[in-house]
Amino acid sequence: MKRYIRIYMQLLRLNLATLLTYRVNFINNMIASIGWGAMSLYTVIILTTHVTEAYGWKREELLLLNGLYGVIVGVFHMFLSINMGRMSRIIHMGELDGILIKPIDSQFAISLWQVNFSSVFRILMALGYTVWIMHSMHLVVTVSSILFAVGLALISLVLLYSIWFLMLTNLIWFTNMSNLVVFLYSFESMARFPKEMLTQLASLVFFVVMPLTLVINTPVRVLLHTATFADVMMLVALSVGLWWAARKYWVFALRHYTSASS
Repeated sequence: MKRYIRIYMQLLRLNLATLLTYRVNFINNMIASIGWGAMSLYTVIILTTHVTEAYGWKREELLLLNGLYGVIVGVFHMFLSINMGRMSRIIHMGELDGILIKPIDSQFAISLWQVNFSSVFRILMALGYTVWIMHSMHLVVTVSSILFAVGLALISLVLLYSIWFLMLTNLIWFTNMSNLVVFLYSFESMARFPKEMLTQLASLVFFVVMPLTLVINTPVRVLLHTATFADVMMLVALSVGLWWAARKYWVFALRHYTSASS
């Protein structure tokens, strides 16, 4: 474990050095990240202007849900989704061989190699928005409830990562499905909606999107003091289960991987 922590710290330094080398690219990415984040927040504000309640959620609660979505998904895009896009490119271009011969775990190398520092500004913007909404709602929060919500947010990131990695592992067999990443970006956006809204979907569709409904909904419910023990346990169980499944599926896929050189 210590070895991988040292490796990751070195990767952070290398990513920071790359950022300082290509500053114009960083500024462009920063502006794009802030723009997408602002559009995401502003869209929900506009859509709920004349709405006092929807699916049992008050307007302020919907705004809080959207704000926390910006924070959690912003962290995901900063540390993980950038590597998922790289994973698609690596497999499609036959560069996986070079990773497999490295003396480190291949899943670690694929999942954590790059960091998108430009997402920091989107995260800070969403965090400020979330704090403002909580203040306007006069929410009574304690240190323990905040720590609990942060812990569940980290578990939500594990769940989100596991879903992405499970899906993208299929590229081992179907290398031409490089647009799968675009689909996952769209699929992920469903996490910003209340779970009660998605229950209106067909039962099979809801079963597929149900894990996503827990990613943002559960931490928000903790802050609103409406979370149940079942909500928390379902999020934890799905996160652990899907992470285990993603790991096993990756190992299984590598056994059937035909290298680019063969």
